[in-house]
Amino acid sequence: MILTNYHTHFSICDGRGEAEDYVRAALDRGFAALGFSSHAPLPYPNGWTMKEKDLPRYFAEVGRLREAYRGRIEIYLGLEVDYIPLPDGTSRLSWTGGGLDYTIGSMHIIPGGPEGYREVDYTEDVYRAILEEDFGGDIRAFAAAYYRSFGELAVRHRPTVLGHFDLIKKNNPVEKYFRENDDWYRRTVEGVIPAVAASGCIVEVNTGGLARGRTSTVYPSPWILRLLREAEVPVMLNSDAHTPENLDARYPEAREIILDAGYREVMTLRADGWKRVPVA
Repeated sequence: MILTNYHTHFSICDGRGEAEDYVRAALDRGFAALGFSSHAPLPYPNGWTMKEKDLPRYFAEVGRLREAYRGRIEIYLGLEVDYIPLPDGTSRLSWTGGGLDYTIGSMHIIPGGPEGYREVDYTEDVYRAILEEDFGGDIRAFAAAYYRSFGELAVRHRPTVLGHFDLIKKNNPVEKYFRENDDWYRRTVEGVIPAVAASGCIVEVNTGGLARGRTSTVYPSPWILRLLREAEVPVMLNSDAHTPENLDARYPEAREIILDAGYREVMTLRADGWKRVPVA
């Protein structure tokens, strides 16, 4: 399989190092394509997304690198955009402008807390506050709200790619709050698969949690990946790199998981559009 990664964060949001550091690392490792996907601004103060004023600089830097390295590696401009539920029952994305090659739609936040939103994947203390204060200690209600919103993200907003499908497991690494083999959890996940399949979105197999020691396997878990394969949902492989060293972190392991799920091809973005390429 050709080497690519389209989920990349540098220091303009919560990554480390400059964008060109990632390009050089990608070249060193023989990458065919690299996409940048910094976190789009959110409507409340935080330390992990770009600020609105940084967007022009972000667009300009990725454009500069695309031209500087033309003929050596393909470089693509994306954004990781968040699903934002609104009080009236509607929703929006954190950014909806044009000029992008793709978007990664993600479910980092859920309503609650003093700012109006809390971050599902931030710290265990925040995770516990969501569970206890916003859902009365009911993990089933928490999971149902997360996956209901994930389905709405897919169907209402149709980002190019759906990011880290089961991010709700990040702060549950030793199954302290729920077990993935519980019937209720599996039914909750199964319930969102038809919406994801109908959306036409690509689901990423994301090695970021595994590479950083926050999860024991990729997003989504292998059993979810098998459900997606049965529903004929296309997938791609991304590392969710926050350092240049992690551009292809745990890729061999992820390829085996993708193959075991029944996939033989993954999606890549190239100069002539989205293409299917062999997993191995």
